[in-house]
Amino acid sequence: MEDTLRELAEQAYSNYSSVLNDIDRIKTDITHVRQGKVELSEIQTDKRRLSNRISREGTAELQALERINGEANFQDIRIVRRIVELSRAVGRITTNSRLGNTGYGTGFLIAPNLILTNNHVLPDPQVASNSTIQFDYELDQHGNPGASESFNLLPETFFVTSNYTKNIEDPFSGLDFTVVAVAESSHAGTPLTDFPVARLDKKLGKIIDGENCVIVQHPKGDYKKIVMKDIRMLVLKDDFLIYESDTLPGSSGSMVLGLGTGEVVALHHSGVPRKNRHGQWLRKDGSVVQPGDPDNLIDWMGNEGIRVSSILKMLERIPVAESMERGRAELLGSARNVSAASVRNTVSGPTHAASNGEETPAPQNYYSMNRSESVGSRTQYFEVQLSGVKEMQKDWKENATGLVPGLLLNEPLYPMSTEASHRNFYYIQVRSDKNPWEIAADLEGLPQIETCTPDLEMSTDIREGHYGRWSGNESLESLDDGTADWSESEGNFRIRWANARLVKAHIQGNKHREYRAWNREAVNMCEIDLGKEPFKTSAKNLEKIRLVQLDTGYTDHNKVLGGFDLLQDEDFIDGEDARDEMDTGILRQPGHGTRTASIVVGRQTNDRIENDGNTGIAVDSSGRPLVKVIPYRISKSVVLIGRGRNLFNAVLQAINANADIIFMCMGSYPRPMIYSIAKTAYERGIIWVCAAGNKVESVIAPAVYPGTIAVAASNPNNDVWKYSSYGTPVDITAPGEDVYVPFKSKKQEDIMVFGSGTSYATPHVASAAALWKAKHLDFLNKHVKKPWQTVELFRKHLKASANKKPNGREWDKDRFGDGILDVRNLLQQKLPDIDDQTEVDALLGKLEHAYAGKEKPEPWDLGVRETIHFLWNTARRKLTPGFESGNVGEALTERARISVAAMTGRPVNKVLESYSQFDDDQTESLLKVYFESFN
Repeated sequence: MEDTLRELAEQAYSNYSSVLNDIDRIKTDITHVRQGKVELSEIQTDKRRLSNRISREGTAELQALERINGEANFQDIRIVRRIVELSRAVGRITTNSRLGNTGYGTGFLIAPNLILTNNHVLPDPQVASNSTIQFDYELDQHGNPGASESFNLLPETFFVTSNYTKNIEDPFSGLDFTVVAVAESSHAGTPLTDFPVARLDKKLGKIIDGENCVIVQHPKGDYKKIVMKDIRMLVLKDDFLIYESDTLPGSSGSMVLGLGTGEVVALHHSGVPRKNRHGQWLRKDGSVVQPGDPDNLIDWMGNEGIRVSSILKMLERIPVAESMERGRAELLGSARNVSAASVRNTVSGPTHAASNGEETPAPQNYYSMNRSESVGSRTQYFEVQLSGVKEMQKDWKENATGLVPGLLLNEPLYPMSTEASHRNFYYIQVRSDKNPWEIAADLEGLPQIETCTPDLEMSTDIREGHYGRWSGNESLESLDDGTADWSESEGNFRIRWANARLVKAHIQGNKHREYRAWNREAVNMCEIDLGKEPFKTSAKNLEKIRLVQLDTGYTDHNKVLGGFDLLQDEDFIDGEDARDEMDTGILRQPGHGTRTASIVVGRQTNDRIENDGNTGIAVDSSGRPLVKVIPYRISKSVVLIGRGRNLFNAVLQAINANADIIFMCMGSYPRPMIYSIAKTAYERGIIWVCAAGNKVESVIAPAVYPGTIAVAASNPNNDVWKYSSYGTPVDITAPGEDVYVPFKSKKQEDIMVFGSGTSYATPHVASAAALWKAKHLDFLNKHVKKPWQTVELFRKHLKASANKKPNGREWDKDRFGDGILDVRNLLQQKLPDIDDQTEVDALLGKLEHAYAGKEKPEPWDLGVRETIHFLWNTARRKLTPGFESGNVGEALTERARISVAAMTGRPVNKVLESYSQFDDDQTESLLKVYFESFN
């Protein structure tokens, strides 16, 4: 898809360049219009188009000209209403593959059962048959997701396409459009006729040069957006319309409207990149675009859409199967006779004769829209554990649709697994306006279901405002625009750690690179040369190690260039690649995946970063990464993971891809689905390294699960970080307070800053795991018969090699694991001779399965699960500055309120009176009991 989009952009650039003189003239004239020097109507040199545009106003010529020329300041409300109504004809197209949602586009209804989109979105009937269109996928006036409806596409009923590449041997190529039929009813049974049709009209006059456009789109599969920020039509070029760039490239298939008429003028299909004289694409800062650059860094000069008139003309001539002739005739017939009476739900108007003999819409209120009833229903998601009784499982598979009102989807979580423990895990989607916990209670009342838990968004352990200003925290990035200013003095690192054992001498000697890399010294990496024995074996085998990162994705920061494996990356959010979209603002922490990955693969940048001074753990003596991180994007924000299914799918994919190590630098409260996949990963021999948590009394999930490696955080004084989570599940501690990591300045320059969190401790251990497994790869491949033994061998060596007296006193093993990570000592741990089978068997025989003797956690009552979800999210939100106070108990169901009273011995209103009086101690106590039940 990326190559396709690049080819489209190159074609668009060619079109743009061929009319550059006209574009420059029109842009100059637009400036003069804004300054009041000329009228908008004076820009249009084609008098016939101007005449048609005047006719569409439906008033006397002088009045029409006055209205057109004044459109920059005023717009008739009827046109705004029309645009809003037309926007409901626009839907999000989702294409599917083995991983689920892997691609998005936009499309819109142009006939009662036909949609229009790009060929590069739906190139052939096979792709279309595996795709859906989702209408009303948008936020309501309160910012909450509304009720949406998904419809299957039916290419066997109607499918016509024009390839995006022009082929001289194919006269019907080069327009990049697809028209395909849609099912009459949605997955929930809603009729397609509830949605309006945006009729296409091939007559001229819908828009003139310099006039504003409106683009209705689902950018990158996001909620529906209408772009109205002074986007001007620039010029027509053959079959294409070129307009100023204020849209997001990637909004393929968007509806382009003329703001003055509210009519469809084009099908958006590509952006136009700015180039240098060598033909290289340019960034907004003037530098050359690099592989993997996000769209928002590229300097897009304009956008290109396919003209409606050109699409209709080709549809008249293109050959179609006999069975599709009727559909084409209906589409073209309605296009010729654009009237409200032609077909139900059409947003258009009656026609009248224009002065040039063409038919144009009359200027009256002409809406015959059937709006779907607002019933408040929405799609809700649940993880389900079926009864252990086989007959009940069989009945569920056969009769779930009849058992669950509004059931949209019912699928096994482990579709290919033959393990008995996996067969009773299901994932369902239900269309309902009820409280999700009430739905779960109804479903748990069925004899076929043991437990049912709503799959709701999960707040993580990382929140804004934890620790004050930047340089000791993970907070400033969430409070402003996602950037920081480099300053070691203002950050107080040199002051705070002036007497710290690991930095004192380096600070006094003003050895910046040494004290900035204190974390490498803390884990005993400074004297290791991975290019020499006894460590050379690790370096040689590292290229065979699959190291998967579950985070917010990757960026192209200089510190990590070449450190990511972008051939195996996956995106479990919107189905594109795993690039971090770098969204800023509250609940965003752009670049978190890059910062944590830098602890593994951070390279020497040869002064490309002015204040460099740290490298990753898995690098050679020259600072070159020896392993590549495979980024799996599971979250847009480290403070909100989203649905647990994203995390589940990511781990399942890592298992299927034979990953060796997973590391995850965020977490949340335990839940059955994640417990199951963590145990499965463990039994497949995957070393899953997890952050213990930040400013939470209890170790969070997935670190709390027995099979994972839980990591707490230490500081430059080789002491524990005061905000690190702690408890018996912790295996090891590693540097996490004031670690030097990559960031962006306010000028979008690559810089380094000091950040804190167990997020940074975790990749130290993941790096060590990669080095350890690479060193012992031959032994493990030959002797380990039970995959989980690999995890336990690593845990054994990790604990045995830990620095147990980092400050000359005994380490607190009960709360922070066996000590601080010591990589050198870890890699010197001995395994039996590879040919001494007796000694090998003795070693492996002593290893214990992490879940042995630990029964599967009894499912807590649904009321308790709701309470935990509520308490966790409320406690996390309370750490957000400015969060509004209020009654925190009002959203709980009665069942949850009873569970609160039962667990605390106090009335719910005394436990949860308000945000300002929220009982933190009581909350931590309840969460601790629940969390520890999973270990």
